Amino acid sequence: MKNHNPHLDEFLRFYSQSDTSTGGTRGYDPKTYVETKLDEKLTSAIFDPKTKLVILSGNAGDGKTAYIQHVEAQAKANGATVTSQSDNGTSFTTAAVSFQTLYDGSQDFEGTKNDDVLAKFFGEFEGDHAPTGNFTKIIAINEGKLRDFILGKTEYKWLGKQVHHYLNSDGFVPHESLIFVNLNSRSVVDTGDSVSSILDKLLDRLLDTADTEGFWKPCSVENCAFADRCYVKYNVESLRDPKKGPIIRLRLKRLLLAIHFRKTRHITMRDLRSILSFILFNKSTCSQLQADLDGGNSVIDRFYYNAVFNTQENDRLAQLLSQLDVAGVSNPKLDNLINFRGPDDPESRALFIQSEHVATADLPHLNFLFNNRPEGTLDTDEARRTNARNYHASFRRKLYFEGDESKLRDRGLPIPSELLPYRQFDRFMQFISTKTDPDAKLRDLLTLAISKSERIYNETVGREKLCLRSGGSRRSQTKAFYAFPASDFQVTVEDIGRQAEYIEYLPNCIYYRPLDKTASLEIPIDLFEVLCRIHEGYVPTASEIQTFFLNLDMFKRRLTCRPSDRIILTDDDTTLFEVSPTPDLNLAMTKLGG
Repeated sequence: MKNHNPHLDEFLRFYSQSDTSTGGTRGYDPKTYVETKLDEKLTSAIFDPKTKLVILSGNAGDGKTAYIQHVEAQAKANGATVTSQSDNGTSFTTAAVSFQTLYDGSQDFEGTKNDDVLAKFFGEFEGDHAPTGNFTKIIAINEGKLRDFILGKTEYKWLGKQVHHYLNSDGFVPHESLIFVNLNSRSVVDTGDSVSSILDKLLDRLLDTADTEGFWKPCSVENCAFADRCYVKYNVESLRDPKKGPIIRLRLKRLLLAIHFRKTRHITMRDLRSILSFILFNKSTCSQLQADLDGGNSVIDRFYYNAVFNTQENDRLAQLLSQLDVAGVSNPKLDNLINFRGPDDPESRALFIQSEHVATADLPHLNFLFNNRPEGTLDTDEARRTNARNYHASFRRKLYFEGDESKLRDRGLPIPSELLPYRQFDRFMQFISTKTDPDAKLRDLLTLAISKSERIYNETVGREKLCLRSGGSRRSQTKAFYAFPASDFQVTVEDIGRQAEYIEYLPNCIYYRPLDKTASLEIPIDLFEVLCRIHEGYVPTASEIQTFFLNLDMFKRRLTCRPSDRIILTDDDTTLFEVSPTPDLNLAMTKLGG
């Protein structure tokens, strides 16, 4: 059919706020399913006769049901006999082993109460001993429901112990017949330049980079009269471009990494499919977008580099991405260039990655905005002012994704990574990637930053000792601080143990804690950014303290409950005295220098 791509209609259904249907946000889609570590490692373990129970937990949208249905599809393709099937699971037999799946163990089903559904499913696990028999069961269930059901019943003594230790003991290794996988710890992005992350795999499927599915053949100029003006074709071709496509991917990945490191929301498979659908395809069908193009309507906001930062959408990931808008980070030199140079100006074009496959669908829209801006400071026409703001934002965003880093550096302009609202992003990511702290430099930096947040400004003292102000000295002129040696602390990341065998795991925050692990300060990237600025002399505002310092305040409270053999006193914030015990059990006061 001319001027129509039927695959686009399907892809639009992936978006959580789709105008047509959200039917593509749930379940198993063979055409766009991407294989992950679950498929590489867990599937073979499921079909190992010694495995009796596989429990998948995680958030809604993590891909639990899709994975189970993919396992079922593989079993059927290999000759399994299906004995029963419903909307909530399947029973099948292969190699004399009976398999039963349950897609959602946290809800009622067809009039049967949830507890009754679970009682039937877990029937073989009652008793004091490990189960025997030729069967394997696979269930998707949230950990809260698992805890309530299994630990709340006396008949599951053996399984109850296993579940209890799994939920409450770090490093617990379950019985060989059990596998627990929490997809809440899975990351859809990684920190490397490779293309092995879930994000990369899903992009490969949607973009059909190998042309195996023929998703984008209907968008050829031979089939579609709108091909040279279509933003969908522009978006797809930009990311498929052999020269600039890989760079666009890396810069998109950096944005998603920032969300991962902020630790405000776990990015699920459903989230990822949804936001990629919006970024690449927006919300209009072929006929709708063609009507907009014929009607002269502006579609500049639908080009991928603007869609990433859309502020009008209610999609949860879209809202988080809009908070990272690179158009909002000022740079006078860059802003001046954008103001005086149009998109066709050779000086502007020279800043971008040059590719043999030149896509120009966005240029008419950018030129319109540039040529219809205010004609002077006295021009108060609101439409032209809006055009100026939109042109400035669009140019900056496109430069973030497609700017040539070496050319920008040669011109003294900010490189794309400097357009993000994080100055310490690379330092944070480096520790997450390497998990090493050479010469304890990061530990000492955080120690000094926390000490400075307590109003200890002597850098030698604040770096060598974590200083926390005593609550009892708040109203006194003389301030007292508990002092803990910095050498008693470490910086680390969360270790998820055996879980890492089955899921793509990337830590999302840094932990600063004593070596005995009795307290822990969770440091996402926003708190890390503030602490680094405090280390450099910045005094946080009341709003920043209220927003970022809750974890820090709780950490301080736990530490100050511990005994400390050193107290630091000062009455002028400059002269410091340390009170510490002597070998003969007396107290000595020493003036601290440095």
